Amino acid sequence: MFEISRLQIMNFISVFRPASLALLFGVAALGGCADTHDDASVQQSAEAEALNREHLKHIEGLGSNAEQSRILYNGRPVYLSGFNIAWFDFARDVGAGISEPALRVALQDVATAGGNTLRWWMHIDGSLTPEWGDINGERMVVGPGKTFLEDLKLALDIATEYKVYIVPSLWSFDMLKKNDYRNPPSADNFRLLTDPQVLQSYIDNALIPMVKALNSHPQLVAWELFNEPENMTESWLPEQSDFYGGAVPTLEQLQRVQATMAAAIHRTAIDQGEVALVTTGSKSMGKYNSDVAGGFNWYRDDRMITAAGGDPLATLDFYQPHYYNNEGKQGRWSPFHHPASYWAVNKPIVVGEFHVEDLNVLDEPIAAFDLCKVLHEHGYAGGWGWQWNEHSEQLIACLKRLHQPSAAQ
Repeated sequence: MFEISRLQIMNFISVFRPASLALLFGVAALGGCADTHDDASVQQSAEAEALNREHLKHIEGLGSNAEQSRILYNGRPVYLSGFNIAWFDFARDVGAGISEPALRVALQDVATAGGNTLRWWMHIDGSLTPEWGDINGERMVVGPGKTFLEDLKLALDIATEYKVYIVPSLWSFDMLKKNDYRNPPSADNFRLLTDPQVLQSYIDNALIPMVKALNSHPQLVAWELFNEPENMTESWLPEQSDFYGGAVPTLEQLQRVQATMAAAIHRTAIDQGEVALVTTGSKSMGKYNSDVAGGFNWYRDDRMITAAGGDPLATLDFYQPHYYNNEGKQGRWSPFHHPASYWAVNKPIVVGEFHVEDLNVLDEPIAAFDLCKVLHEHGYAGGWGWQWNEHSEQLIACLKRLHQPSAAQ
């Protein structure tokens, strides 16, 4: 594995920037999989390619060796094993003080089971954070919200004691639901998804301050943009009793929003001399993250870059699909029944949600507590079961099976 220091990265950027940023980050694929650009792409120098690998990709085993991929974090490959919290108090965990006792129990559980990661939902539906207000007579996002930065910083500091990473998941498709006792600003959330000026107010006044304040924390391993954003485009959502009743975004609009956010996170980190990893919690690998299994990869580098108007930083660093068999094509989209290489992408894949329960598809039954182990053996970069506040015993048992000596290391 090639390793290069952050100092070398920043020296390179300081000498050649801004003209060479497109050279440094613009070539998405370093192997022969579906994320490749055409032959007309600018040829990178050996130094720029190495920097590109270290600074934005953070993986080993690219291209044809994707089944061996791992996320590279702080100079070493990491398998992100753990589970979803996903919340203690839906949409109110961060921004009005945190529940430190509950957080410590969850952190202790994942550490005791041999895991290293908690995925934790943040804004969710926007009913507490971020903060909205008036900007030039328009309702816009004006800040991260109340004590958001202080709360998440405290949570990350506590996680340091347990040597557990936290992945803050910012938004969820729940942003287009209504709830009388939480009062999410659903109509404003739709504007954020469809009006570039509203999105920019969120980026400028909430997202960038988050990255500036928290990205350097060693326990913040990655930023997750959305939880299952594609649900907002599917026909079942408007039929739900809690749907807010207005318009819904298109997949193209959601792609643009996520690409723009990803670029902002990467650029802010670079400006601080730091590295940032960005992902999104897609509903399905087969449906939305791959071109080879009957779906369409909305998150392929070249497509994300195009969606962001050609911004070369508008990419994800790893895929984070979810898997539930009701969205699994009777197993044809199951990561538990296909190796990571099957999806023909050149990024690591972390399976961000799955039920720890017996899975019997494609005539290949898998016992519940073997699921974590199977993901590791199939070449994925991690797995986070659903979810601690309801199924902690199952999650712990699955992680312990993964970390038994018999599991592939």
